[in-house]
Amino acid sequence: MTAEDLRIEAAAAKRKVDSGEAIFLDVVQPDSWSQLPDAIAGAVRIPPSEIAERIRELPADREIIAYCT
Repeated sequence: MTAEDLRIEAAAAKRKVDSGEAIFLDVVQPDSWSQLPDAIAGAVRIPPSEIAERIRELPADREIIAYCT
């Protein structure tokens, strides 16, 4: 699998989230939150360095669409 295989078009991602099939995960660094306060509505914000310890906060039954604002 290549990085290209993991990409998803914005419209397709929105359809998956709107249908409940997926969630958005914003992986922006915390020091950027004050500069980039707007996340996608409903997105879960977890810094990359905390994903391993907070993985249980993410649903196991839905696709995770990660992005960085």
